[in-house]
Amino acid sequence: MSGASSVIERLRAFEIRPDKSIGQHFLEDQFLIDLMVRSVNPGDTIIEIGSGVGQLTEALAQKAGRVISIEIDRRYEPMLLPIAKKYPNVQIIFGDAIALRIEDLVLKERDTKIVANLPFHITEPFLRKIANLPIDSAILLVGRRLAYATQAIDEESPYFSKLTLLVQTFFHVEFLATIEKGKFYPVPPADSAIIRFIPREENEIRSNSRDFILRKLFLAGRKSSLVKNCLKDGLVEYADMSRVGNLPKKEQNKKLRRFVARDLKCLVEEFNQFGKVQTFLQYPSRKGLVQLTQNQAKDVIEQMRIPDRVLNKLFDQLDNIELGLLSKALRQPIKI
Repeated sequence: MSGASSVIERLRAFEIRPDKSIGQHFLEDQFLIDLMVRSVNPGDTIIEIGSGVGQLTEALAQKAGRVISIEIDRRYEPMLLPIAKKYPNVQIIFGDAIALRIEDLVLKERDTKIVANLPFHITEPFLRKIANLPIDSAILLVGRRLAYATQAIDEESPYFSKLTLLVQTFFHVEFLATIEKGKFYPVPPADSAIIRFIPREENEIRSNSRDFILRKLFLAGRKSSLVKNCLKDGLVEYADMSRVGNLPKKEQNKKLRRFVARDLKCLVEEFNQFGKVQTFLQYPSRKGLVQLTQNQAKDVIEQMRIPDRVLNKLFDQLDNIELGLLSKALRQPIKI
């Protein structure tokens, strides 16, 4: 199956009219389909989002070890089930990719890749859904404006948005191709791009206070926690991490337990010597032993001069201007 005629012929054969209201625009260029499949290796598990008429599904099946293909529209079942019958390595799931637990399909060894021709309106929620998953990479076909947002240099860019912060916090981005809108059927309102999203390493995120705290905000964003509370928790956690370095979680806990034991020993020595316990922060030589308190984190936030209208909202409720103010504040060196 290849080219525009295959897409149109299949749609006509099953008397299906693509639903543009949910972003059904099918890529017709076989070269670009092959480009999306090029990085797939024989042993890879591929999660495909938006199977549609199945031209990308079939191309993936010919290269990957396993293809888990997710399609929301059951009208395409007569096209997709024959592909699954022809290729035993293909599994078709009918459902909403945003509602499904994608994490249950991802292998822990990071040999899972995502390949998708996403409806443009679900790009941000989908990237957020996979932002903390142990995938190898995600090759996504996204709208032009969203592609620009991933490349916004700073908060002053007209394309700066929550997507900018999301992508720059969790991923490295590689542009593979730009696509004219005429390469799709039906034709979408704007051009597109194929982008590879490669998850940033844990150590890389943890080495930078801004990235560390932004990740905290994104992961806690849908909970009923105000920005100021997420910031306080993030600062306390970052201070803890700074004491133990970029170690695996298990090693961090061991090292923190050693710090606690040493802190308790110091407390006992002070009590025996002075008859009371004095505040550790009065001793600069011991400052590295002290865990940042919530009140101290509050003082740090005050120094950042973030407007109250930002601090007293949920992260998901912030508009682009408020996100820009928060982002700029987090760029400042944090003195803990």
